[in-house]
Order: sequence, then C-alpha cells, then structure tokens
Amino acid sequence: MGAVERLVAVVNRTGRVNGLPFDATESMGPPSGRRRNWVHYGVMVPDLPEPHRSFGIMSIVGTPGVTIFANDHAITTTPADTAYTSSATASMSEGQFLVHSIERDCDFAADGSHLRYGEDLVIDGTFPHFTVRRTHPEVTVELEIEATDKVAHFANIPGLYRHWSLLATYRGHIDARGERVEVQGLCTVEHAAGVGTHSLTASTRPKLPAKFFTYQILNLDDRTQALLVQVLGPAGFPIQKAVYLRSLDSYGGVYTRGFDFRVREYEPEPRRTPDGRTMRLPKALSWQVLDDEGRDLLTIDGTVGGDYSYGLGAGFVGTYDYTGTYRDRPITGRAYLEYIDCR
Repeated sequence: MGAVERLVAVVNRTGRVNGLPFDATESMGPPSGRRRNWVHYGVMVPDLPEPHRSFGIMSIVGTPGVTIFANDHAITTTPADTAYTSSATASMSEGQFLVHSIERDCDFAADGSHLRYGEDLVIDGTFPHFTVRRTHPEVTVELEIEATDKVAHFANIPGLYRHWSLLATYRGHIDARGERVEVQGLCTVEHAAGVGTHSLTASTRPKLPAKFFTYQILNLDDRTQALLVQVLGPAGFPIQKAVYLRSLDSYGGVYTRGFDFRVREYEPEPRRTPDGRTMRLPKALSWQVLDDEGRDLLTIDGTVGGDYSYGLGAGFVGTYDYTGTYRDRPITGRAYLEYIDCR
C-alpha cells in the first residue's frame, strides 16, 4: 500500500467493517439534524431484458455540497428541502430525473420504512424486506426485494459520512406499452448519510471538490456480484479506487491491486447538461483488477448501450454490455453504469 492509499485508509475506515455481516441496526432514516443532513437511497438492477436493460433508483435527499453530485439548477426552495432522484429504465424516453420538494411532495417515515416521492416512486420496508414501485407515463416497475447481510462499505468516516451497499435478490414485473415482463435476479440496496456543506450555510456555493466518479455493478453469474468504484479529487487525487466482490454464499472482499479503469472510446460529441456544462461520456471502456496474490481476478471490456440519462448527481446513468474473465473463466453480461466527469 502506497502513501496515498495509507492516508485515505486512515480517514475512511472501511477496513474495519468490510467482510463482516451487515449490522441490521443501521439507520436508514431520512435527514435528521446537522450531523446527518443529507441521505442517499439506492436500488440498482443491472441486467434486465430488452428494451429495459437496467433499472435504478439513485436518490439524494438534501444537498451534500459535492461537485460531482451538484444539481443546483434544480433547487426551487432550499438545498435542505430538495430531493434529487435518477430513476430509469432504458425504455423510458424522458422523465428519468425527478426533483421534489421534501416538505411539499414527499412522505418519509422517520425510520425510513416508507419513502414516497410524489406520485413517482414509493420504497417501503425495513431490512431485509423491501418493495419498490416506480410509476412513469411509459413504464411501471414493481419489485419485491430480499436483502442479504453481504455488505460493501464504500465510506465509513464516523460522525461525517457512511455509505454501504447490500447484495439483494429481487422478483417482480415491468409493465410497458401494454406488455408485462416478469423479472428476477440479483440487485443492490444502498444507503448513505452524511454532513453536507448546507448544514452550515444555505448557500450552494461551498462544495467539496470531487471531480470524477464512476460506479458500476455487474452480476457475474446468478449468485455473484462485482462493484467497481472510482472517485478522483483535484489533480486526479485518488479518493477511492476499488472493486468489491460478494455472493449469496460469501461476504467477499475488496480488491485494489492492479486496479486500472480506462475509457477506450468516447461518444463523438459531448453531452450538454441542464446547467450548461458539457461532459464526455464513454462509448467503450475496460477495466481490470488483480487478486491479493497478484493474479488476474477480473478483466472487463464493455460497449455502452447508448441509453444514458441525466440526473445521476451532475452526470449520467446508463448500461454497457461486457465480455471478460473472472478467475480465468469467460463471462458475458450487462452492467449498470454511473459516470460523472467534472474535470
């Protein structure tokens, strides 16, 4: 481990909790006070049949004050009163980015057991049982989710920021254009909570300067899931670069050795975001990571599906189809992709 990695590990104490069973007493409640003034709720399904391709809920309740997750143009009341949600399948042609006033539009139970976002989205339940209903003019998604205790901790900074992801199974259906598709498989249930800059000021100007973010979810088979995370700060400072593996049978591990993520080809034209920025998005990508003994663990080549939608923080969410190897075994599939580049 290099000096940079050691410094990050001192601040972000995930090494103390990764590999352990999930603590069912973890709070999943909405924002509550200055020490917990924003939260994130997530459900991600990476590999649905065509034309849906994937389904995601990436919701931020409150405003963290981080460059990569800033949607300041969408605030109509106050930063603390705003809920931003990207929730899409590839079969939705518009309306994937939702903005709600928490006070006016939403109903959030204090323990997080009922989360209603206007007429668009409802998440009900407590660990390990959850239900999701996403209502859209073109598509309705209804899922029953059973979370496992296999948890990946992305952030564990006591008193400031916690972020974790549970391996889960889902069963349900998707209704679109008069047709119903029954679906089932592996997904994730995610939650984060932290102290945002608007706990000190109502201004949206102060921001933590994270500049690049990608998060990817791949179901390697019907029991095994891989998560890739890369977060870069100013001048490319590596805040986080890791691959998490877990399965229905194993708590898995965290792998950083030989981590290498690359965009092999970008889309011909940058995308313009609603607040006037431009962002180059991948058309083809690749990545790899080694195991703890330095052997090839996971190697991926991906072709993006062209189904990007805006609203994943300041960036986009989409999918890619991949080929590769996992422990020298050939694999193919579809991945869920979050991508933000504010450099």
